[in-house]
Amino acid sequence: MPQPVPLVHSAPLGPQPSWAIAGDGDPGGLALGTWVSSDGKSVAFFVRGSSSVEGDAGTLVVKDVDTDAVVFEKVLFTEEEGFQRSAPDLERLARMRAWEARPHLEQRQWKPLILHQELPHYDTEFLSEACYEKQVRPKRSLSVGDLKISYQEPRVQVWNRGKKVLDRRYPSWRVRQQGCEHASPAWLQGAYVNREHGVVLLTLSFCGSHACNEPPTAFHVLRIPKDKPRGGSASPGQEAAPPSGPFVGYEKEGYVSGSLYATGFPVISEDGTRIALAEVFADGRRGDPNLLITVRRTDTNEILWRLPVLEAGELSPVQRSIPLRQELDGKVLERLRQVNEYLGGTRWVSLAEQPVQPMVTESCQQAPVQKLQLPGLELSFNQGHLVLKQGEGSAPPSELNLAAPGTEACKAASRTFIDAAYPDPSRGVVLLRLSTCGDEACPEQVRWYHSIKLH
Repeated sequence: MPQPVPLVHSAPLGPQPSWAIAGDGDPGGLALGTWVSSDGKSVAFFVRGSSSVEGDAGTLVVKDVDTDAVVFEKVLFTEEEGFQRSAPDLERLARMRAWEARPHLEQRQWKPLILHQELPHYDTEFLSEACYEKQVRPKRSLSVGDLKISYQEPRVQVWNRGKKVLDRRYPSWRVRQQGCEHASPAWLQGAYVNREHGVVLLTLSFCGSHACNEPPTAFHVLRIPKDKPRGGSASPGQEAAPPSGPFVGYEKEGYVSGSLYATGFPVISEDGTRIALAEVFADGRRGDPNLLITVRRTDTNEILWRLPVLEAGELSPVQRSIPLRQELDGKVLERLRQVNEYLGGTRWVSLAEQPVQPMVTESCQQAPVQKLQLPGLELSFNQGHLVLKQGEGSAPPSELNLAAPGTEACKAASRTFIDAAYPDPSRGVVLLRLSTCGDEACPEQVRWYHSIKLH
């Protein structure tokens, strides 16, 4: 039977996974992961946090390993944007800004920092106001493989197989927020490790009070001596690689149905005849988790194969019953086996998204005119009407009407726009993910796919 596989992003701001969470479109799918560059000189990670309960924020940060200095930073969305925009609008905004960051990230190769350990952070000593008022400096330790790491502000100690390899103080890590009487005491929350390059990325949380909220989680990177391979053991840094190609898995043992994800989608078969998709639907007000895998013909959009890994309405009725949830998990595990076995029988190629202009990132009542221009292909989309022009000759363009299915006012052609475009000119296919404008009158944004076979 399938085993739990932690979701790992192979590179910063890579393709977004689909979590089996109703509505999908969560910008958090982009703002996940930690990485080290293949030369061991840089680390990349995301800072997710806010100073209020109203909004969230997401920022990509790249640091130099030897100096702990920030060398690149890109805000994907601010607290205000996180509060004001719907999840789908915010996800598109984050995706658009991710494109702006990629030229910097693509200057080097990246590997995920997989070796990781987190400490529980609900201890009363850290949550009580006394921690801040009395300036308590909790001492906490954790182990990651053969490494033991201890932190008591401002001192960091690291042992490798019992031998101390680092003992240093970092007073510059102290954080004192504007308007606060004291600095906020820090405590060790977790660590990411790459033994091949001797890289340790620490995550620190802070004490706070009513008068002075806890600062966002801080990340600091250290260099320790590289690990040498031991006879009969795997080479350092050879942690398990993330699955290649389309894959559907789960993260938590004992909670299969509640931790489902799909990664590597969408994909096209090598012969260009089929497309595989992972879809998550809004499910109205109920908002129940769901995940559907389909394989379609690229020329007619006919569904050749489909399997609901989790259907809306399956999980919520059994949440409070362990026996019933275990029964559902057993069914879902069998579906996972079937999906991955079916997908494994075909050679697939990833479809890379190309950004359309403009990207819809705010509520709207009427969709804007959008364009996408590639060598030998020009696409124009205006309120459900698609015009495709191929080549440099005088051949007439192809025209299609792609309005949302249904007759409801919220699905009108005037509200329809391109959410994402995945062209593959070499196989003569363009895959579009379409959506509808969302506003107070029509808060639920419908999403669907349409494949186009080029002449």
